[in-house]
Amino acid sequence: MRSQHISMTIEEFELMPRKLWWKYEYWDGQAHISPRHYAVTTSVEIRPRPIEIPCKLRTVEQKDKPQLISGYIAAFKDSIEYCDWAAEKITTSAREAIQDFFAGKRGKPLPSSRLAVVSQLGIGSELVIGAALLVEKANQVSLLDILFVIPEWQRQGVATALASAAVNELYHVGVKTLKSRYLLGNNESRAWHQKFGFVEEPDLALARLYCYHAKHELWRLEKIGNLTEMKRVALLSEIDQWQARVAELEKIEDLM
Repeated sequence: MRSQHISMTIEEFELMPRKLWWKYEYWDGQAHISPRHYAVTTSVEIRPRPIEIPCKLRTVEQKDKPQLISGYIAAFKDSIEYCDWAAEKITTSAREAIQDFFAGKRGKPLPSSRLAVVSQLGIGSELVIGAALLVEKANQVSLLDILFVIPEWQRQGVATALASAAVNELYHVGVKTLKSRYLLGNNESRAWHQKFGFVEEPDLALARLYCYHAKHELWRLEKIGNLTEMKRVALLSEIDQWQARVAELEKIEDLM
């Protein structure tokens, strides 16, 4: 994935349709569109979940490091997280992420972490196709720190099976809530989190961003003469909603 640099006038730039998760900047006669690396924090209530297993699930072991690194690279190399990154830099980042997990630098590794594996025909060994790596942070919060499925096995329920198995383990030891994070621009991750039941935590900066985005779209459509009455009503309602949310969160922030 690469950022975009498009030649255009400032007037054309101002009227561009915009996606919430990209930054839009203008200089030297070009629109510069790059990822908005904003992490959204979410949480989900721990409760027993059924597991539909398309593969074998097991605990994580030290010997899994090499395959975890290669699987991490395969899953994330073309994602918004690594937009504009060179291949060797992505490899270094993947290696550090997995090594830091085992070393406890990302938080205390939890035994509820799970791997998804399949047998490699004719070899007799297991292939790691996905992982849900959980840690406990200093404030005793359980965090789904790393979740990935290699491209060949995506959209087959592997991530949900992994997270469900981890949640069930947390339930048995009395954990009430699991937190997770995703980048605002990772559409697949956002959709998966919402489907699994994760809910966005209150975030003033994010609420302001949603509000600004709705205001810009209202202005843009009106400017180009493409604003229907139905769209106007919907956008005004959205703006009112986010303005109220911003005001509410600003009051909370003032009290802290």
